[in-house]
Amino acid sequence: MKPFNFSLKTVLEVRFNEEQSASDVYARARGEVEALQLHWRALGEAMDANLTACRSAFDGQAQSGDLAQLQGSLRSLRAQLAELEPELLRLQGVMDEKWQLLLEARQRREALEKMRDKKQALHQREARRTEQNAIDEMVLLREASGMATKI
Repeated sequence: MKPFNFSLKTVLEVRFNEEQSASDVYARARGEVEALQLHWRALGEAMDANLTACRSAFDGQAQSGDLAQLQGSLRSLRAQLAELEPELLRLQGVMDEKWQLLLEARQRREALEKMRDKKQALHQREARRTEQNAIDEMVLLREASGMATKI
């Protein structure tokens, strides 16, 4: 019997390439979100350090210029966080969209692979059935010709 040949092999390759492309796009979007989250965390840590310095300055005898500089720095950090928040939310939304596209591409590929696997299993069953029929026919021909030997 001839070897199995999936008629939609080219379509499966296209679907695999689509999934790979969607995966690459998702990875880039995720990288952008992670970079912005890293920047967000760094600003948060800087704010915490600034607040700690402010507390220390208020507890001790600090000059008013130092306090004003610390407060100005804190305001600046808060403003930067406020500017980053909408961008972070937007990028997370984009990343979620890319994830959905990746899932859809994966489902389309998996559907074709499932179809291929079913057709391949059917082909293998048919091959086994054909082989068994051929063996049965040879046994019958031997019996009919009287060449059968007793075991």
